[in-house]
Amino acid sequence: MDTQTGWSGVRERVIAMVEAQYRARGWGPPQHPVLEPVLTAAEIAEVEAQYGVELPKEYRTFLAEVGAGGPGPEFELTSLRRVDGKWGWVWEDSDPIPLDPSEPFVETEEWADQQLATLRAAGCEPTTRDEDDDYLDDYRKVFGDAADRVWHEQRDRGAILISDSGCGMTSWLIIVGPHRGELRDRNVGTNPAYIPFVDVHGTRHNFHTWYLEWLERSEREALGSWDDGPGPQ
Repeated sequence: MDTQTGWSGVRERVIAMVEAQYRARGWGPPQHPVLEPVLTAAEIAEVEAQYGVELPKEYRTFLAEVGAGGPGPEFELTSLRRVDGKWGWVWEDSDPIPLDPSEPFVETEEWADQQLATLRAAGCEPTTRDEDDDYLDDYRKVFGDAADRVWHEQRDRGAILISDSGCGMTSWLIIVGPHRGELRDRNVGTNPAYIPFVDVHGTRHNFHTWYLEWLERSEREALGSWDDGPGPQ
């Protein structure tokens, strides 16, 4: 895996790419800042102290050199913000989404075993594993109205929602566990697989390689749109 973390010139490239997209569509300049402000070393330290973790180096340096949110794969990154004194990840106007660092992120192939352990610890011997939802029905017997919340909180534990790709598709950055720093792609549905993002060579992405791959593709597309002109109005 490429562990390079330098972000020199990336903030400027993102802004230029977005401005080129606006010109190609015949719009005026963006009315709001393209990227959120960068975070200070003290602010990043606050985030890490709040959650008791060290953020992956590639993401921590992005926050310090590029911004705490803004354009990214495939629409926008979630924004890391302090709201009412607590740090969390915000998508559009959502309430801040916290990180649960209490356990490592569970890979898809290990998820059913984690559910079994949870249910047995609650005194329930699981019954039927559903093809789509695994043991969600058993969770509902044990946890009642809180079952779906518990189920989803456990499933996302150790990772943060890093971007939304629309139509229920999301991207996750692993913070806790043996694959810390890698990205996972989650499709729609109650219990989809979390699939590693890989480059053209099949190498798993870290935040740096994942973001730059998207930026380079977006720059090519923006340049092509600008060369073609805004088209019919």
